[in-house]
Amino acid sequence: MKYELKIEFKEKEQLESTIQKSYFEDGTKGKLVGKKAYLTIQKEDPLFIIFKGLNNITAKLTNEDLIDGSMRCVVDESEDIINLYPVNNYCVVEQEKYSFY
Repeated sequence: MKYELKIEFKEKEQLESTIQKSYFEDGTKGKLVGKKAYLTIQKEDPLFIIFKGLNNITAKLTNEDLIDGSMRCVVDESEDIINLYPVNNYCVVEQEKYSFY
C-alpha cells in the first residue's frame, strides 16, 4: 500500500466485539468470512474528522491491550457515519492478544 493510516483505536469493547464477530463467530476459527461486522465511527467521534473523505483507503488500527501489531481495515464512508471493515484474512490469539495475518 502506498498510503495507509495508522490509528490507535481506544474503544476496546467495540473493537473486541467486532473481532469476535468477524473472525470467531460461527466456528470460523480465526478466518475472515465476508463483511459480518465492522467498527462504526459516528459524526461526534474525533476519529470521524480523520477518516472523512478517505473512502476505500486502508487503515491500520492498533490497541495495546487487545492487538499484537495492527489490524487492517477498509474505510467505508456514508453520509453521517464511517464504517471500518476488517480485511486481514486470519486472526489468532497469542498470549491473550489478537494477531492478524
